[in-house]
Amino acid sequence: MTPYLLAPLCNMLGIRAGAKVAILNPPPGFVQRLNPLPEGVEFLVTAQRGLDVILFFVTERRELRERLPALARAMAANGAIWVCWPSPAAMPTTLEEGAVRQVALDLGLVDNKTGHLDAVWTGLRLVRSRNPRPEKPERRRDAPLAQA
Repeated sequence: MTPYLLAPLCNMLGIRAGAKVAILNPPPGFVQRLNPLPEGVEFLVTAQRGLDVILFFVTERRELRERLPALARAMAANGAIWVCWPSPAAMPTTLEEGAVRQVALDLGLVDNKTGHLDAVWTGLRLVRSRNPRPEKPERRRDAPLAQA
Protein backbone atom coordinates (compact mmCIF):
# COMPACT_ATOMS: atom_id res chain seq x y z
CA MET A 1 0.00 0.00 0.00
CA THR A 2 1.34 3.43 -0.90
CA PRO A 3 1.96 5.92 1.97
CA TYR A 4 -0.47 8.55 0.70
CA LEU A 5 -3.35 6.10 1.14
CA LEU A 6 -2.71 5.40 4.84
CA ALA A 7 -4.38 8.51 6.35
CA PRO A 8 -7.45 10.48 5.27
CA LEU A 9 -6.28 13.23 2.95
CA CYS A 10 -8.02 16.05 4.84
CA ASN A 11 -6.22 14.95 8.05
CA MET A 12 -2.84 14.95 6.35
CA LEU A 13 -3.49 18.44 4.98
CA GLY A 14 -4.55 19.82 8.36
CA ILE A 15 -8.15 20.54 7.37
CA ARG A 16 -10.01 20.65 10.69
CA ALA A 17 -13.59 21.40 11.75
CA GLY A 18 -14.53 24.98 10.93
CA ALA A 19 -11.49 25.57 8.70
CA LYS A 20 -11.55 28.14 5.91
CA VAL A 21 -9.98 26.50 2.86
CA ALA A 22 -9.03 27.67 -0.64
CA ILE A 23 -8.03 25.32 -3.45
CA LEU A 24 -6.37 26.77 -6.54
CA ASN A 25 -5.91 24.84 -9.81
CA PRO A 26 -6.88 21.41 -8.42
CA PRO A 27 -6.46 18.40 -10.70
CA PRO A 28 -9.68 16.68 -11.79
CA GLY A 29 -11.35 14.75 -8.95
CA PHE A 30 -9.14 16.15 -6.19
CA VAL A 31 -11.83 18.02 -4.24
CA GLN A 32 -13.99 14.88 -4.06
CA ARG A 33 -11.04 12.95 -2.59
CA LEU A 34 -11.17 15.23 0.48
CA ASN A 35 -14.51 13.70 1.56
CA PRO A 36 -15.66 13.14 4.20
CA LEU A 37 -14.79 16.60 5.44
CA PRO A 38 -14.82 17.68 9.08
CA GLU A 39 -17.90 19.62 10.17
CA GLY A 40 -18.15 23.27 9.22
CA VAL A 41 -15.33 23.40 6.64
CA GLU A 42 -15.83 26.37 4.29
CA PHE A 43 -14.39 26.54 0.80
CA LEU A 44 -13.71 30.15 -0.13
CA VAL A 45 -12.88 31.35 -3.61
CA THR A 46 -12.29 35.07 -3.23
CA ALA A 47 -11.02 35.38 0.36
CA GLN A 48 -8.10 37.75 0.78
CA ARG A 49 -7.42 37.08 4.48
CA GLY A 50 -7.92 34.52 7.20
CA LEU A 51 -7.53 31.26 5.26
CA ASP A 52 -6.52 28.32 7.43
CA VAL A 53 -5.45 26.00 4.60
CA ILE A 54 -4.54 26.98 1.05
CA LEU A 55 -3.87 24.29 -1.53
CA PHE A 56 -2.06 25.68 -4.56
CA PHE A 57 -1.47 23.29 -7.47
CA VAL A 58 1.18 24.68 -9.79
CA THR A 59 3.49 23.41 -12.52
CA GLU A 60 5.50 26.52 -13.39
CA ARG A 61 8.11 28.27 -11.25
CA ARG A 62 7.09 31.63 -12.75
CA GLU A 63 3.48 31.20 -11.59
CA LEU A 64 4.66 30.22 -8.10
CA ARG A 65 6.81 33.37 -7.82
CA GLU A 66 3.95 35.55 -9.06
CA ARG A 67 1.14 34.14 -6.90
CA LEU A 68 2.74 33.00 -3.64
CA PRO A 69 3.07 36.52 -2.15
CA ALA A 70 -0.71 37.11 -2.40
CA LEU A 71 -1.42 33.65 -0.99
CA ALA A 72 0.89 34.37 1.95
CA ARG A 73 -1.09 37.55 2.68
CA ALA A 74 -4.37 35.59 2.52
CA MET A 75 -3.14 32.97 5.00
CA ALA A 76 -4.33 33.21 8.62
CA ALA A 77 -1.67 33.84 11.27
CA ASN A 78 -1.54 30.12 12.10
CA GLY A 79 -2.50 28.96 8.63
CA ALA A 80 -0.61 26.95 6.04
CA ILE A 81 -0.11 26.92 2.30
CA TRP A 82 0.38 23.62 0.55
CA VAL A 83 2.31 24.18 -2.67
CA CYS A 84 1.68 21.12 -4.80
CA TRP A 85 3.61 20.20 -7.95
CA PRO A 86 3.51 17.16 -10.21
CA SER A 87 6.11 14.51 -10.74
CA PRO A 88 8.16 15.32 -13.86
CA ALA A 89 7.44 11.79 -15.07
CA ALA A 90 3.68 12.47 -14.95
CA MET A 91 3.52 15.90 -16.62
CA PRO A 92 5.77 18.76 -17.68
CA THR A 93 6.89 20.97 -14.79
CA THR A 94 9.59 23.49 -13.98
CA LEU A 95 9.21 22.95 -10.24
CA GLU A 96 10.96 20.79 -7.70
CA GLU A 97 11.15 20.89 -3.92
CA GLY A 98 14.24 23.10 -3.72
CA ALA A 99 12.70 25.75 -5.97
CA VAL A 100 9.50 25.85 -3.91
CA ARG A 101 11.52 26.15 -0.71
CA GLN A 102 13.64 29.02 -2.05
CA VAL A 103 10.64 31.07 -3.24
CA ALA A 104 9.01 30.51 0.16
CA LEU A 105 12.10 31.51 2.15
CA ASP A 106 12.30 34.77 0.22
CA LEU A 107 8.81 35.56 1.60
CA GLY A 108 9.58 34.58 5.20
CA LEU A 109 7.81 31.22 4.89
CA VAL A 110 9.32 27.91 5.97
CA ASP A 111 8.33 24.36 5.17
CA ASN A 112 7.42 21.97 7.95
CA LYS A 113 5.86 19.01 6.17
CA THR A 114 6.05 17.18 2.86
CA GLY A 115 3.39 14.83 1.61
CA HIS A 116 2.49 12.77 -1.43
CA LEU A 117 -1.10 13.63 -2.27
CA ASP A 118 -1.30 10.83 -4.83
CA ALA A 119 0.91 9.12 -7.40
CA VAL A 120 1.34 12.38 -9.36
CA TRP A 121 1.23 15.31 -6.89
CA THR A 122 3.64 16.13 -4.07
CA GLY A 123 3.01 18.96 -1.61
CA LEU A 124 5.20 21.08 0.63
CA ARG A 125 3.44 22.76 3.57
CA LEU A 126 4.56 26.34 4.17
CA VAL A 127 3.97 28.34 7.35
CA ARG A 128 5.16 31.67 8.68
CA SER A 129 8.55 31.45 10.29
CA ARG A 130 8.47 31.83 14.08
CA ASN A 131 11.99 33.29 13.89
CA PRO A 132 12.22 35.41 10.76
CA ARG A 133 15.62 35.72 9.18
CA PRO A 134 17.37 38.90 10.30
CA GLU A 135 17.89 41.62 7.74
CA LYS A 136 21.35 41.74 6.29
CA PRO A 137 23.44 44.28 8.21
CA GLU A 138 24.52 47.31 6.29
CA ARG A 139 28.10 47.25 5.08
CA ARG A 140 30.43 49.42 7.06
CA ARG A 141 31.79 52.21 4.97
CA ASP A 142 34.84 52.87 7.10
CA ALA A 143 36.50 50.07 8.96
CA PRO A 144 37.46 51.04 12.52
CA LEU A 145 41.13 51.71 13.03
CA ALA A 146 42.98 49.11 15.01
CA GLN A 147 44.34 50.35 18.33
CA ALA A 148 47.91 49.35 19.05
